Amino acid sequence: MALQLENLKESNEFLNILFDNITSALFIVDQSAKIENVNDSFSILFQKREEQIVGELCGNALGCVFAIEEGKDCGTTSNCSSCKLRKDILKTMSEKVPTYRNKLSRDFYTSQTKGSKHFLYSTKFIQFHGKKYTLIIVDDHTELENHRRQLEEQNETLKSLNEQKSKFLGIAAHDLRNPIGAISSFSEILLDSGNEFPTDEKEELLTLIKDSSQFSLQLLNELLDISNIERGKLRLDKNQENISQIVQEVVKINKVFARKKNINIINTVKLKDSTVSLDKSKIEQVLHNLLSNAIKYSTPHTTITVEIKDHSTNFEISVKDQGVGIPESELSKLFTEFGTTSAKTTANESSTGLGLAIAKKIVNGHGGEIMAKSKLNEGSEFLFTLPK
Repeated sequence: MALQLENLKESNEFLNILFDNITSALFIVDQSAKIENVNDSFSILFQKREEQIVGELCGNALGCVFAIEEGKDCGTTSNCSSCKLRKDILKTMSEKVPTYRNKLSRDFYTSQTKGSKHFLYSTKFIQFHGKKYTLIIVDDHTELENHRRQLEEQNETLKSLNEQKSKFLGIAAHDLRNPIGAISSFSEILLDSGNEFPTDEKEELLTLIKDSSQFSLQLLNELLDISNIERGKLRLDKNQENISQIVQEVVKINKVFARKKNINIINTVKLKDSTVSLDKSKIEQVLHNLLSNAIKYSTPHTTITVEIKDHSTNFEISVKDQGVGIPESELSKLFTEFGTTSAKTTANESSTGLGLAIAKKIVNGHGGEIMAKSKLNEGSEFLFTLPK
């Protein structure tokens, strides 16, 4: 008899050793959903000692976010009725039906720190000395789930980049076809029968070739710009610069183009101290784009106004025209790649559809914001800020 007791004792010790060394977290709950026993893996996973767990309600011991944040016991929170783990434990207890490798993704508190966990759990009915229990086996798949989601995000990013590449190539091919075709045709005309044309007609053909070449070059440069920026290669060479002086220089250049359409540009900038850290060439690029657009979409004998406002935390630069305007419902398209609106240029000027998207990324890169205000047939105002 003594030998049998000793063998039984050793057998129980061996089973306890096995129980504690199983890598899955194991815990046993009674009919009231209180924890009767746990293994070492459970204590490690939920960062609690055995004496903090045994006798506690299941959700309380696990650090369920609903029990902790509502300050209520497991089984009484507003989310308990929809808790899949609770339903499976009770179903296994009442119907003696096991469950296998069900997913549970939820926030839990471990060591008073809230974090998202992803588990696979199984339940098994146990009856011992007339009492009913449920054994729950939990495997922590949080790391694997996080890796899976990272891979999905990376895959989505790669798909997006591939779609952008295809879109860029498609747009480039489409938009370059006409100007390159024009260059080829006009060059062929001049080569074949240029001597028969009067000087003014030759000059007209050469101007068309020059305009087509410039548009093609502009489109290629902007495609390269947007591609580099999308790949995180926006490099800013910032220095302390006078933004008022930069605006004046850009306005002076654009007045030449505005005069060709009998458009007047008024520069109301009169700030004495307007020094700010910026990349001069990039901000000039933004200003040229805004003024070029204002000229393209303005009718003859109208005015474009350029202004700088000195705020406490930033400078606000605005370009306001009296042009054709843009429907308010289409403003959200303005700063997207190849975003087009129903507004038409007033002298059939060309547009790549990339300038404002590049401008937005440049301004954002400086820590500023760019926005547009417009109403159809009432003109447009483009504003951007540069932090001091």
